[in-house]
Amino acid sequence: MGFASCGSSENEAEKVEKVSYKLDAATSSLKWKGSKSAEYFHEGTVSITDGSIEMEGDALVAGSFTIDLNTIANTDAMLPEDKKAMLVGHLMAEDFFNTAKNAIVKVTLNGYENGKLSATINVLGQDIKQDLDAKLVADENGASIVGKFDVDFASLNMAGMQADPTTGEKIQSAIAFDLNVQLKK
Repeated sequence: MGFASCGSSENEAEKVEKVSYKLDAATSSLKWKGSKSAEYFHEGTVSITDGSIEMEGDALVAGSFTIDLNTIANTDAMLPEDKKAMLVGHLMAEDFFNTAKNAIVKVTLNGYENGKLSATINVLGQDIKQDLDAKLVADENGASIVGKFDVDFASLNMAGMQADPTTGEKIQSAIAFDLNVQLKK
């Protein structure tokens, strides 16, 4: 006597639905800190203007963000406003980020594992691939990516980060970032 079964078995894994989250730009922030030394540095912000992630259960499937370098701001408490404006202009000039030609930075998320966010950062038309220390949390209410990490821009060979031929001083190529991205369903 034989028995046949129709339908799916109880042991078959449930399909996990893909969920998309969109950037909440108003509650997200990206702070930066650039320096010559531990004692001499500048701080500021730059805006994340667009972005989203796609999750499948706890797994990051895809994600991308746009950073607009035209929004660079200096937040040094002790620096006079005219000096802040000079610094921002300097960072936007050809010898640094050249925002007239390359205002948009595209960040592509390639995965997330063990507190590391695998990212490709396209700056000045060049890719920097790096694992960023961050915590990614997603649930039915939304998602967040929070982290502190450095990105080393040495591979871009920016003129403004090269040593001064007369003094030997230079701006460090690694810039510290404090990321707080909030996303909504």
